[in-house]
Amino acid sequence: MEGFLQITTTTASEAEATAIAARLIELRYAACVQVEGPIASHYRWDGSVHCEPEFRLSIKTVGSRLADVERLIEELHSYQQPEIIAVPIVAGAAGYLDWITEQTR
Repeated sequence: MEGFLQITTTTASEAEATAIAARLIELRYAACVQVEGPIASHYRWDGSVHCEPEFRLSIKTVGSRLADVERLIEELHSYQQPEIIAVPIVAGAAGYLDWITEQTR
């Protein structure tokens, strides 16, 4: 996959979110990871409706790093099935996109 991506995942704790973010940056799988939260997540799982606090990670990277990001999230994540959603960045400031490229080499 080519181009730029913003990948979203959520975690059950700020510590887990911070650990994933730090590792993504350390390995150069992402240029930037923003952690937001807590947020209220409403969902159905195993036949029951839940509302739980979560922390959202917004990960900026290049398309060629998608598999690396997915693998790392699955490795470090406490959820049986973590959310991993990748959305293409269709436009952005040229300097910022150049920076993402440089940081993910």
